[in-house]
Amino acid sequence: MRDTEPKAPAGLTYPCEFPLKIFIRPDEETAERIARAAHAQLAVGATITTSRRLSSTGKYLALTLNFIADDAEQLDRVIKAVTADPGVILAL
Repeated sequence: MRDTEPKAPAGLTYPCEFPLKIFIRPDEETAERIARAAHAQLAVGATITTSRRLSSTGKYLALTLNFIADDAEQLDRVIKAVTADPGVILAL
């Protein structure tokens, strides 16, 4: 007998909190620019919380942006906006 009930898609269920980790050189201007680029892709009134961690050598800054992603398309727009910045070394 076949299961006829639709199954929920694998992966994220929206809306969901999403942590986007970005690696940059330790530069406050770049960090602010990246946060603004991400925020521009979110709904009016949405918030982003940030956390930062400097590498042990001080060469890199791990910037984590936590926000609520309303859907996959919005998440894609945020990721594309952030990774388009020339100061981004890596985004996860």
